[in-house]
Amino acid sequence: MNITFKQLSVFVAIVRSGSMTLAAETLFMTKGAISQTLAELESQLGVRLFDRQHARLYINHEGQKLLPVADELLSRMQGVEQLFGENSQDTQLKVGCTKTIGSYLLPDMLKGFKEHQGWLPQCTIANTQKISTMVSHFEIDVALLEGPASEPNLICEPWLEDEMVIIAGKNHPLAKQETVSYQVLSQERWLLREQGSSSRAFFDNQLALHLSNPQIALSLNAFDAILSCVAHHLGITFISKRMLHSSFYTGHFVQLHTEQRFMRKFTLCYHKSKFISPTLASWLSFSRSWPHS
Repeated sequence: MNITFKQLSVFVAIVRSGSMTLAAETLFMTKGAISQTLAELESQLGVRLFDRQHARLYINHEGQKLLPVADELLSRMQGVEQLFGENSQDTQLKVGCTKTIGSYLLPDMLKGFKEHQGWLPQCTIANTQKISTMVSHFEIDVALLEGPASEPNLICEPWLEDEMVIIAGKNHPLAKQETVSYQVLSQERWLLREQGSSSRAFFDNQLALHLSNPQIALSLNAFDAILSCVAHHLGITFISKRMLHSSFYTGHFVQLHTEQRFMRKFTLCYHKSKFISPTLASWLSFSRSWPHS
């Protein structure tokens, strides 16, 4: 058996893209070369690594067994290339995070990380469902999430504490009330994140339990759009209190106080079979000590 790094690269590229065409574009190869390389790998292993459905390829049980090993071997090879290459500072570490973290914490984190390490990771920002899936499929190396992931193959460490609060426009009729009852809040129009986001899940599983049939007026996938709608008096929202620290929102919104506080934990997640390369180890160490690092 003579498995090559080219074969493993093709295999991982197909897993991440779901098709030979996209894998070919990623690796700057022809589709025919991709197909041949995969066929050679499967022939050497004596198994099929994907289930074929039309033009899509879905990794099967055998492929799932190979994926952590292939990811580790490629990571080790990249480490050797970075160690001896001309651009030794370059890295292919891929970090994913959810939208609240990506918008309001990540820029400051990256600034501190660059000062400590001298390089920056590649970053992807999406909702919790998308980021969790990417970590599970080895498409990204590590994630910062607004809550635990549901995938059983991920390790999730408690990271930071976050408070979720109810926000209204500064001229909202409820703005001057010291405490707003759940009965009153049940009559309001709610502007929330989309299904699949941690913020929406936290609303559904925490605050909504105290409300009587809350009216969801809008579901949007960006907090900037939600806050703009709140500022235009289209409703109220439930967001991380950290957003109010942004200079963009100072003076435009007020927090509506309720009978209790709603706290959640941000988490640091990675695949339990993920190879901890030196670059990944440096990010994990920095994240665990941030913002005190």
